[in-house]
Amino acid sequence: MSAAGRKGFDKRAEITYNETSYFLKNGMSERKDRFMDITLDRQEILRYLGYRGQMIDNRTQKELDGCMQELLETAKPRYCYRIFEVRQDLEKEEIVLPQCDLRLLGRDIYEHLRGSRKCAVMAATLGIEADNLIRISEAESMTRAVILDACAADMIEKVCDMAEAEIGALAAAEGCGLTSRYSPGYGDFPLSVQESISRILDTGRQIGLTVTENQLMIPRKSVTALIGFSLRPGLKKKGSRCAVCSMRGRCKFRKEGTYCGR
Repeated sequence: MSAAGRKGFDKRAEITYNETSYFLKNGMSERKDRFMDITLDRQEILRYLGYRGQMIDNRTQKELDGCMQELLETAKPRYCYRIFEVRQDLEKEEIVLPQCDLRLLGRDIYEHLRGSRKCAVMAATLGIEADNLIRISEAESMTRAVILDACAADMIEKVCDMAEAEIGALAAAEGCGLTSRYSPGYGDFPLSVQESISRILDTGRQIGLTVTENQLMIPRKSVTALIGFSLRPGLKKKGSRCAVCSMRGRCKFRKEGTYCGR
């Protein structure tokens, strides 16, 4: 790249393209047995369902237990990620991942990754099997379908946590901590980035995740996110993403002094 082409970039963040700097993990390869250790959080599921300390009758308890077990037996969780060097375009105040030719638009993602040396681009899914289970339940019992949906919301977070733990170990080896996960749709970070993430990670082949023209992910119980390798402390505080969430003005969790867990 010429000197003119580099104008406005943070020189300290410049790197030379190197295929060996890419990391790719597929949760369904040698690590598929890890997903057998996933334990769903009953209290989190109840929170998703709107319970706030109320007593649960035996019928609901039995229904919840059955849904948790069925989802664990049915879902096919997978995740993949790659790690890229981060470059800052100081003139435009944008983050650039030059190795994959991705420019991240939006002030919020710029602030989130501004102090990061590297960035993990990740995707996770519960597989189409989880979607089908919920869809079939909708035709039989909406109550059961709603409970299954809440169970799936908790489970996909657990899968993301597993991916993040691997990424965190890589960051720690470089003397860095992690920022919180930041997904397209938070703040002013556009949903359209999901299509680029899918392309970069080859999610269709790696984990069976595709993105439609309307930026909907299939399977529906899927997540894409970016995580920074940062030297700045204190960025993983729970609830820190509330300030830039598009739902913050009408979020029922915030009204009750808590957060959704995203």
